[in-house]
Amino acid sequence: MRDTVDAGADLLVVQTNNATFGFTDESVQQAAMSRLRAVEHGRAVAHVSTVGVSAMIAPDGRVLERAGLFTQAVLEATLPLRTSTTLADRVGAWGEAALAALGLLGALAIALVGRRGLGRPR
Repeated sequence: MRDTVDAGADLLVVQTNNATFGFTDESVQQAAMSRLRAVEHGRAVAHVSTVGVSAMIAPDGRVLERAGLFTQAVLEATLPLRTSTTLADRVGAWGEAALAALGLLGALAIALVGRRGLGRPR
């Protein structure tokens, strides 16, 4: 989605077909990911599914309109168009890499501390 925002998108549209997931939580999870993307990029998102959850999502992640699984519906909402960039847009993949590196270093530190602690008498 970052490429789309970088190319000038002022609204994001996510199309999906969740037919193979049936009544599992996969469709709800995909809609939640669209909410995260709305906040990440500061853009409204129209999350459209042929058989899963569809939603109109504000740039702050609020769901303005929603249709459930296997529900035929017409959703209507006024979605704001935005052109400003968020910190996530400006930092790009570097932010993701830094957070991943911090996570790995934290896991390594926990593993080392735990390993040293096993050999000590209590």
